[in-house]
Amino acid sequence: MNAINSELFAVTLRERINNYFKSTNTSVKSDRMMVSKIIIGTSWWLLSYLAIFLCSSNPLTFLILYLFHGLGHIYFSFNVGHDALHNAISKKKKVNKFWAYSYDLLGVNTYMWRFMHHQGHHACLNIQGEDMSLETAGVMRLSNKESRRKFHKYQHYYAFVIYGIYLIYYVFIKDFKYFLAKNNVHLKGVKHPVGEYIKLFLGKAFYLFYMLFLPIYLLPFEWHFIVLTFFVTLFMIGIVMSFTFQVTHIIDTTHYPEHRKAYKNYVFHVFETTADFATTNPLANWFFGGLNVHVVHHLRSDVCHTHYPALTKIVKTTAAEFGVNYRENNSIYKAVKAHLRQLKKLGNED
Repeated sequence: MNAINSELFAVTLRERINNYFKSTNTSVKSDRMMVSKIIIGTSWWLLSYLAIFLCSSNPLTFLILYLFHGLGHIYFSFNVGHDALHNAISKKKKVNKFWAYSYDLLGVNTYMWRFMHHQGHHACLNIQGEDMSLETAGVMRLSNKESRRKFHKYQHYYAFVIYGIYLIYYVFIKDFKYFLAKNNVHLKGVKHPVGEYIKLFLGKAFYLFYMLFLPIYLLPFEWHFIVLTFFVTLFMIGIVMSFTFQVTHIIDTTHYPEHRKAYKNYVFHVFETTADFATTNPLANWFFGGLNVHVVHHLRSDVCHTHYPALTKIVKTTAAEFGVNYRENNSIYKAVKAHLRQLKKLGNED
């Protein structure tokens, strides 16, 4: 594609997305579906938590209810918290800020996640040394720009374990590591408000209180069984969340730009580094909060995710019209398989 056509593609795609909202007289923020998702997410989190205390008649019932509550964490963060952190729920900042704190309910600091997700991911997709989603302290090789170690050839096998412990690592280590970081490319010279340090510790304390200490204190089960259930639940959440994010960027057809100016237009940076999955699956669209239709999310993260399926049709049509490579795996299984193929390739080839 020549320079003129490439610029025309970016302009045309932007215009068509904007025209969608004008022609349908629709706000880019929440619609009725999003309101229902907020109600469902809130109810799932609250009612499933109460059920743990009211209906746990034996250890097995407790385990099932606790895991179900964990699934509610995933749904709440995907569908509500993520949109709020992108100011996509409402035009009012206070509304977005309120719902963004749902991340603290998951044990992840809202302030730092917003900062690092915007500066350390959206602004630098798949760029080694800048995109924090590629950072694993050398345990895995997620980019062809990273040094390869002998054990990486097994990473497509042990990825499930690493992804499973990721949330545990985030809750107990990574947030604190970011707050204290001095050498991180995105945090150099950044002075975090004292209030955010207070929120960090209060958020962690509240999370551990309601997820761990309260069940230990009120329920008639062995404390070590409850602790084990807590970590098993975090492991489950970690696997689901990690794979959901990774299969949209690290598959065998996406690319790793050298720097932020590798493409003349950010639109092409998105198309070369991002892939969708299961875009026509109603259940996937309902559960993943628009993360499965990821290309349009990176193009317009300010838009509420309930609009993404309709906008993705525009993205597909426009990309095909201009001959731009739109990447998609049409099922969750194929997306995971493509990610594992890429892990295997990165682990065995320089």
